[in-house]
Amino acid sequence: MATQQKQKQIDSLTDKLSKDNNFILLQFDKTTHQSLETLRHNLKKTNSFLKVLKNTLFEKAINKLSSSNKLFTEFRKKFLPLKDTSAILTFTGDWSEGLHAVSEFMQKEKSLSFKSGVLDKQVYEMAEVVRISKLPSKTVLMGNLISSLKSPAAHLTNSFKFNMIKFVYILQQKSKTA
Repeated sequence: MATQQKQKQIDSLTDKLSKDNNFILLQFDKTTHQSLETLRHNLKKTNSFLKVLKNTLFEKAINKLSSSNKLFTEFRKKFLPLKDTSAILTFTGDWSEGLHAVSEFMQKEKSLSFKSGVLDKQVYEMAEVVRISKLPSKTVLMGNLISSLKSPAAHLTNSFKFNMIKFVYILQQKSKTA
């Protein structure tokens, strides 16, 4: 029989998952509380949130959501029941920066690892989440695209200036020798 407190936790988790469809499950074994708090602090900058889960309550929330959403039905079939200690990483807005921040933190803290996740209405396994987390964020990719678009124009103007600059340099050298 579910207590009222557990039911509130399930409802809270259900609301969070239905609002923010992008989430990642993390496994932590011997991670210290201080490390998790450092990670939480880093994630606040990217509008991402980390919460330690009770596996059975998470499973009940997923079961509740799976009745109305195919995405959660697919997730339930692939990954439930959960084992080991779990935490959920939810994203509000752009998930790529939060996922990249966790990936960088995981390189230092080896006791954290990815389990599975849902990003942009697609279910991913651990290996796929690891691959996605190593990709540059959307803002970095946009910056690279803009710089590559700007680059041909800069090369063209430099090529127009080259002969003029060379001519001025030759004249300066001649004036010094005369």
